[in-house]
Amino acid sequence: MNGSCKPDTSNQVSDEKRQAEGHRFLEHTTDAYIEAWGPTLERAFARAADAFYETMLNFQRIEPIFEEHIQVDGHDKKELLYNWLEQLLLEFDIKTMVYVSYDITIASEQASFKLHGKVRGEKYDRGKHGAKTEVKGVTYHLMTIEESAKESKVRFVLDL
Repeated sequence: MNGSCKPDTSNQVSDEKRQAEGHRFLEHTTDAYIEAWGPTLERAFARAADAFYETMLNFQRIEPIFEEHIQVDGHDKKELLYNWLEQLLLEFDIKTMVYVSYDITIASEQASFKLHGKVRGEKYDRGKHGAKTEVKGVTYHLMTIEESAKESKVRFVLDL
């Protein structure tokens, strides 16, 4: 999957009209800089996963055919986000799995955070899902996590 990242930016809306959850691509010269949000941190992580897949393929064509259990942890929420996205990249690289549905929970356990739950998707099919840009990895560059009573928001960069 080579080429330049030309993500669909039709979901970019002003803060006043923003949906309860979603994602958008922010300006960055060479990589994919993404903002994802939702009413909870779990929903923001789920929308981050959607943006991850939208960078690589036509994620609207993914169907929830197979269900898998997933678990990642991190010493803080940034590391948890990094490990979540890195796990999705590994699932794609090793098993060629792509996901579209995420029933996840995030819990604080002692001095760390754990994300666990179910993800649903299918095997990647280039004919069905297409190919946009290869994601080489997740980075901590420009990564932020903001939480309030109304919304959780994450920002991160994917190395292309």
